[in-house]
Amino acid sequence: MRKLLTWLHRWVGLLAGLVLALLGLTGSLMVWQASLDAALNPAWFRAPASACTASATPVARTLTLLAEHAPRARVQTVIAPRELGAAYQVWEARDAASGWRTEHFIDPDCGRYLGARERGAVRLDAVHAVPLLYELHSRLLGGETGHVVAGIAALLFAGLTLTGLWLSWPRATGPRLKAWAQALKVRWQGPPARRWYELHRAAGLWLLPVALVLSLTGAALVFPNPTRDGVAAVLPLQRLVKLAALRAPEATQIAPANPGPDAWIAAAQREFPAARWSRLTLPTKGAVEVRLLQPGELRATTGYTRVRLDRQGRVLERYDPLAAPAGNQLVDSLFPLHSGEALGLAARLLWTAFGLLPAALLATGAWLWWRRQRGRAAQVRARPVAVQPATGSTETPTRNVATPPPRSTPRSGATSP
Repeated sequence: MRKLLTWLHRWVGLLAGLVLALLGLTGSLMVWQASLDAALNPAWFRAPASACTASATPVARTLTLLAEHAPRARVQTVIAPRELGAAYQVWEARDAASGWRTEHFIDPDCGRYLGARERGAVRLDAVHAVPLLYELHSRLLGGETGHVVAGIAALLFAGLTLTGLWLSWPRATGPRLKAWAQALKVRWQGPPARRWYELHRAAGLWLLPVALVLSLTGAALVFPNPTRDGVAAVLPLQRLVKLAALRAPEATQIAPANPGPDAWIAAAQREFPAARWSRLTLPTKGAVEVRLLQPGELRATTGYTRVRLDRQGRVLERYDPLAAPAGNQLVDSLFPLHSGEALGLAARLLWTAFGLLPAALLATGAWLWWRRQRGRAAQVRARPVAVQPATGSTETPTRNVATPPPRSTPRSGATSP
C-alpha cells in the first residue's frame, strides 16, 4: 500500500501540479477580488465626488437607462452597489456560444450609463483584470468544461493531501511526540535533497487543514447537485423550487398589474426588515428573486436570504439561512469558507498565503523527482560494461579495464554485487 500511494502521490502531483498551482495563485488574489476591482475601476465601484439627487426608483431607472444604451440586452441580474452612491451592475445571461457574460454599470441618480465589460473575455486591461482572474480560477477559461476540470483538480488536491499525510505519518518505534516534531520541522543545514524533502513534507503537514477545507469546498461548489444530494442523505435539507417553475396558486392568478422592480425589492425587505437587498434576479419567465443580506450571515458580501415573488409582488417562497435546517447551513457555508470571508481578516490572509502552497509543493516535488531520476541515470552510466569478444572468437569476455579485479578475500559484512 505504501509503494502504491507513493507512486500515486508522485505522479498525480506532477501531472496535475500546473493546474493546481494556477488555481492556488489565482485564488490568492481572488480572496481580495472586491477590493482589487474597486481599486482598478473606481469610477464604477466608488461614489462620485459630486453626488446627484437619489432616485426614488433606482432599479427601474437603471433598467430604463440600460434599454436606451443596449436595447438588445438580456437582463438577468441587477446588483446593488456595495458603496452608497456607486454604480448599479446589470448582468446579462451568459452567451451560449462564447460563455461570456456582459456586465453593465449604470448610475441611476445622475442618469449616466458608465460602461460595460465582458466577463470571460481574455483582455489584459484594468477593466477586465478581476473578471479574468475569476474566470481563470473557476473555469480555467474553458467554460463548463474548464469548470469541471477545476473541480476534478480540487478533488485530486484533496487526495494528494491525504496521501501526503499517510506517507508522512511517523513510523518510528520511539516516542510518537518526538517523531511528529521531527516530521514538522525543517533542518536547513545539510544536504539540499534532505532540506527540500523536509520542506515539502512540513509545508504539507502544517497547512493540511486549510488544504482540505479549500479543496473540498472548491469541489463542492463545482458539483453542487451531488453535494446537496450527499448532504441531504445525512442531514435535513430545504430545497428551493427553480425560479422558472415557481408559480402563484391558481386561486390568486387574477392580480393587479406589474408594480415594478423597486416594489418587488420593497416587498422582499418587508419580509426581513433588518436585511438589505443585494441582488434582483429577473428570469425570462416565472417568479423573480430578491437576495438579501441579514446581519450574522456567513456570506458577508451578498447573503443567502431569498424571497421569491410573482410579477405582481406577492410572496411565493422565502428562505432564511439563519433559521434553515442543518443541511442548508452546511451547504451555505461552502462559499464563505472557500473565499475566507466567513472567518474574518486573519483567515483571508492565511488563505492568501496558502495559495502559494500548491506551486511550492509542485516545485519541491518536481525537483526531488528530477534529482532522483538524475541519480538513477548516473548509476546506470557508472555500471561496468563488459567487452564483447570478436565474432568467431572462443575467448571469454574480459572485464572492463576500469573495473578493479575482485578481491581474493571480501571484507567483513560485504555483499556480492
